[in-house]
Amino acid sequence: MRLAVVESAPRGGLLHYAAQLAAALAVRGNEVDLVTARGCELEAAPVGVRVRAVLTAAVDTPTEPPTGLAYFRRRAGIAVRVVRASSRTLFECARGRYDAALLVDDLSVAPAAAGALALTVIPRGPLIAAICHEPRPRSRRGGGLYVTSPLLIALLRRFYARADVVFVHGEDSRKQFQAAWASRRVELIPHGDERLLTGEPPPPARGEGILFFGEWRRAKGIESLMEAFDVLAERRPRARLTIAGVPTPDADPDAIRRWAGGHGERVVLVDRYLPIPEVRQVFADARVVAAPYLAGSQSGVVHLAMTMARPVVASDVGELPKAVADGLTGRIVPRADSEALATALEEVLADPILAQRWGDAGRRRVMLEFSWERVAALVESALTRRAAVGRPSRLSG
Repeated sequence: MRLAVVESAPRGGLLHYAAQLAAALAVRGNEVDLVTARGCELEAAPVGVRVRAVLTAAVDTPTEPPTGLAYFRRRAGIAVRVVRASSRTLFECARGRYDAALLVDDLSVAPAAAGALALTVIPRGPLIAAICHEPRPRSRRGGGLYVTSPLLIALLRRFYARADVVFVHGEDSRKQFQAAWASRRVELIPHGDERLLTGEPPPPARGEGILFFGEWRRAKGIESLMEAFDVLAERRPRARLTIAGVPTPDADPDAIRRWAGGHGERVVLVDRYLPIPEVRQVFADARVVAAPYLAGSQSGVVHLAMTMARPVVASDVGELPKAVADGLTGRIVPRADSEALATALEEVLADPILAQRWGDAGRRRVMLEFSWERVAALVESALTRRAAVGRPSRLSG
């Protein structure tokens, strides 16, 4: 098949996901283009993949968003750039003679959802498939954990009804997706490992390091982690915490910085985007990775930690309990329970042999059960079945 894998972000987890998916599909003999943003951070094209870096990036640099009036000016600029990227994607898919286009893009803003919907009406166009990482889009601003925009919800409902196939990462996610969008064209695929960011995993950490990795968002439970570390700091004088990622306003970055200042050198804030060459080192310094999410269906950070042979302490939301095998590759704790989180983190910090055993088991698990080889086979099979049905199936949407 001739395939387009589309991701407009020039850096970050979704680009890494798209690049690895494209490479795995190419290994299976498909002709694959990775359609992405100009100036993307990939140092080289994945083997067998043609990179078409032609899209406009929604955000030029991954820095902490401003607040107040500057925030709304920034959002307006992002909307304009998303429209440009969507228009170019439409052009590429209309002229590219692809059998299918796989959208990895985040559709949690209305212009992106509208652009995805437009792809479904290309005359004699490709099959349109979407990788839905979150059945319910999470809010990017303060307030609730999930988006409530009537326009966005209406656009997504229409798009998901017309898309030829939607991929989600677990049975619970499928149930949530079908309840939210009433679409029956849903297929299950594993998330995939994160071998793009590491070859062999780093050796076990010598110190009692905890890592929180990714954007600072309230939905990721960063407040629960802070409370848990307050408890740990009294119990384990050598415990250290690193919070690495781009701050966002809904997590109140200034409050996080004030809290970290109260712990001196025991809390390190890396409040910026970490490019691929720097990711390995922050995981190398961690004995355990924390994913205390309050909402979400899955986490690329969890799969990255397992690929790095690091045990994970995660909350019992979404597919995380299925990704992290409790007592085998890490611990699952109740959502928003800082005491349980502290206890689970302490268990790993206090026992480096246990940490290594769980980390090694996590590495084996992610490379076998969540491998890109499995993902690509399932995606290819679903697209082949949908192609046999043909595009008229969209008319019912």
